[in-house]
Amino acid sequence: MTVMEVHLRRKAQIWRAGGMIWLISVTFFFALVDLYFAKLQMLQTISIGMLISIITTVLFVFSMKSLQLSKKLPIEPFKNGGSIKKWFLIILIIEIVALNFATVLLLKTNHFEYIVPVNILIVSLHFIPLGRIFVMPIYYLLGITVSAIVVLTLLLVPATSHIGNLISIAMIPSISFIFFNWLVIISILRDSLKYIKENKKEPTTLDPGAPLALRDEN
Repeated sequence: MTVMEVHLRRKAQIWRAGGMIWLISVTFFFALVDLYFAKLQMLQTISIGMLISIITTVLFVFSMKSLQLSKKLPIEPFKNGGSIKKWFLIILIIEIVALNFATVLLLKTNHFEYIVPVNILIVSLHFIPLGRIFVMPIYYLLGITVSAIVVLTLLLVPATSHIGNLISIAMIPSISFIFFNWLVIISILRDSLKYIKENKKEPTTLDPGAPLALRDEN
């Protein structure tokens, strides 16, 4: 069964870098939300906030560097870009609709404590089809791992329990999501920068083994 044509190197790396910038931004948002609701002492809040900001800044700088280097790769014909954009937008629209619907429903039913874990579950699940589109197994790992943590937390942890000032069923998935996101971002950026530096001067070729390659499958 044909899925998609080969996703060529230059376009692949541009998509990858853009995806990392988005993922860094989402992770930063969740980290700040956790920090705000933790209600820590001023010194602790400032210290953790600075650490989060430093990590985010470093990852963002490397993502921008990856994006800039990607644009210097040889320009290759890309026949199936429309299909990739179409499926990406479909997944994005479904995710946004699901996030808004779940949030409104939980607010109307007075289940505020479930908003964070349910939203994290929706965001995590969207990485599974993205892993299919971009042929990135690490997205499968991220989506399945964080989704499993959210489901197990909701099943095993009482909704009324707290860790410090944070609701447990919100804190456990959120911290896990942030931690695994950072690991995935670092892994992808390291691989991406290495790949770009090795291939930016190579002749243009179809490379089924390139990162984010989208292959024909029989």
